[in-house]
Amino acid sequence: MKEILKKEDIQLLWDSTVGLERETKRVNEDGTLSDNPHSDQWGHRSYHPYILTDFAEAQLELITPPLKSSKEIQNWLAASHQIVATTNEECDELLWPLSTPAYIPDNRDLVSVAQLSDPDEVAYREHLAVYYGKDVQLISGIHYNIEFNPEVLDHRLEEAIAGTGTDLRTAKSAYYVEFGRRYLRYRWLLTYLNSATPYVSENYGTALYGKPHKQGMRSIRQSRYGYRNHPEVQVSFDSLEEFVHDIERYVNEGYLMLEKEFYSDVRFRRGAPLREMLKDGIDYIELRNFDINPLDPYGMSIEDMDFVKLFTIALLFKNEPTSMEDVNFGHQLNQQTAEEDVLAPIADKDEAYMLLDLMAEVASELPNADYLLDIINDKRQQIERPDLTLSGRIFKEVQTAPSYLEYGIKLAQDYQEIYLKDNYTMHGFENFELSTQDVLKEAMRLGVKIDVIDAVDNFVRFTFKDQVHYVRNGNMTSLDSLISYFMMENKVVTKDILDENGIAVPQGEQFNTADKAKQYYPIIKDKAIVVKPKNTNYGIGITIFNETPNQDDYNEAIDFAFEKDDTVLVEEFIEGTELRFYIKNGEVLAIVERQPAFVMADGKHTVSELVDKENEHPLRGKAHFAPLTWIAKGREETSVLRDQGLTFDSIPADGEKVFLRQNSNISTGGISIDRTDEVLEEYKVHAAEAAKALGSYYCGIDMMINDWTEPASETNKYAIIEANFNPMITLHRFPGIGQERPIGLHVVYALFPELKEIDGKSK
Repeated sequence: MKEILKKEDIQLLWDSTVGLERETKRVNEDGTLSDNPHSDQWGHRSYHPYILTDFAEAQLELITPPLKSSKEIQNWLAASHQIVATTNEECDELLWPLSTPAYIPDNRDLVSVAQLSDPDEVAYREHLAVYYGKDVQLISGIHYNIEFNPEVLDHRLEEAIAGTGTDLRTAKSAYYVEFGRRYLRYRWLLTYLNSATPYVSENYGTALYGKPHKQGMRSIRQSRYGYRNHPEVQVSFDSLEEFVHDIERYVNEGYLMLEKEFYSDVRFRRGAPLREMLKDGIDYIELRNFDINPLDPYGMSIEDMDFVKLFTIALLFKNEPTSMEDVNFGHQLNQQTAEEDVLAPIADKDEAYMLLDLMAEVASELPNADYLLDIINDKRQQIERPDLTLSGRIFKEVQTAPSYLEYGIKLAQDYQEIYLKDNYTMHGFENFELSTQDVLKEAMRLGVKIDVIDAVDNFVRFTFKDQVHYVRNGNMTSLDSLISYFMMENKVVTKDILDENGIAVPQGEQFNTADKAKQYYPIIKDKAIVVKPKNTNYGIGITIFNETPNQDDYNEAIDFAFEKDDTVLVEEFIEGTELRFYIKNGEVLAIVERQPAFVMADGKHTVSELVDKENEHPLRGKAHFAPLTWIAKGREETSVLRDQGLTFDSIPADGEKVFLRQNSNISTGGISIDRTDEVLEEYKVHAAEAAKALGSYYCGIDMMINDWTEPASETNKYAIIEANFNPMITLHRFPGIGQERPIGLHVVYALFPELKEIDGKSK
């Protein structure tokens, strides 16, 4: 490999993109292989970008997109594991946490190959089952796909080939092939450090290589008893041309049924067939020698992802030519390392330290050098003590377990709890606001490709087949017009439009200065009123007086509203219950009653202590990041308590319901109660008409109704008090009380109607 990279390139090389493929098996609670089909709740596996079926019907492959950071990779794995585990919970299934199976039925006919829609793919799996045996096909692993940052690699290659007549595509392919040879030569160190398959089911065996001669190897998966082709298959890595030619020859001679049957720890990637790489070049390289780490819930820890990335970059700076003789020596050393006793000394300590020293030199050029050097130092200890390696730790832990099977079941159960914890979030995407998480989770489940454009702004791109949609904050999409957003943002415009369309709204006035608003007090001094800013959402700046306020309280409410906007509305207070209607394209999908933040007194604790206790509720958290919001102890809450003759230090009587807010917004601590099936149809019609008048596709209509079980009349008034252009989905998805309504799913259906038919049900 010609020396083309420089030390100053290392930071850019650290930005190389990596994608992981994690294989796993669905098992029953006793560890036996599941006989349930691949769930139709995971979209369709023929196109799904994240959840696929591997060899067996019960074998999953969870895939991440190419990403720059290991933390991002783990985030995507966390999301896919959560989605799968949520479905598995319905049929009492677990995800097997180890590469090698601890249980294989004696009757191998019970192991069903993946029942794919493509008959050629089914035939290929049937061929594997006969030629290699189903046992070996049940072994799972991690595939590590890396594309070295083209921003730096292409630039350095262009410098190197200037004036030589060699094109960039050819030079880049040669560079990747040379790296492949070097990786195969030195990968044995990763096998020593990261192997995790000392055990396999007692009745395991392969058609080509028979039954393992012992248990307690470092890696049965990396041994001759793992994925190995016929001994006749010897593919050259001397050049891309020879690599492609050899594989094509073995296919023609019948040693391989398809090109992808070549089981190498290194694969070059562009597309299929391989011959396309000769024309278009190599895009990235796939490294396939990693056992699943059963001590990490997602199969590979962030630290080991970073260690492997550092290992690959360090090899780029080991500037020496590598031949096929070196590759073959690497194969021998790797198999020797895999088949050694778990606690045997490392095969070549000097070479191991040489590689770690090279990695340390590379790490020292990176901003996260201290973190990476700590990882390297940990690996140095493992060089001296095999019992500290991953395989060594597993070997010792299994010794204290009832059996290898029971060991795996216990890990699977523990990880199931992790996958299902806080299921109202989308694991790995908790930095998005909650409504966006719900839509993202449904999109990922159904196989929509997701690109995060701006996580801070909750801005994503969805792609399904040839359709592309941009989504912000869960339900802001191209299905709505910009003007409808502006209409709903401006409460004056909203009221005027609804009033013109004969839809009941509260009567009132707007003011541009606090002085003029305060001068309006004599007009309302005998009325219940609401004071609110013109252009805010989530109840911000609103004060509700359900009884006539005094001048001072009124003035304070005016000043508070003007802090949020330069125009303030003073409206009549409509007595009754406030309901939020979620409207999609003229259809009412869900209705909730919202109650203001409150605590129930016990006659022992202060209001402040009761609030603290309520805020420990598992569904409460930061606004828009949990179904229920923490109740604050601010000015509004203090004012509401004062109206009840209380302070935060008061100890109310047992059973007293103490309100902390007048407005019922979830974002200020309120709770939601599902009323979708209870509200009279008349009010659903009024809400839908309001949404239509505002030209909205998605909106939330807030309506005050004196009695929503009775028709509207002079004595049973209603009024629409607000329209929201970005209605909170989680009000309905995770109500405090009542039936959940999967609004996020309907958003995905609206963007991609075909998915509703594929999903097979409207939820």
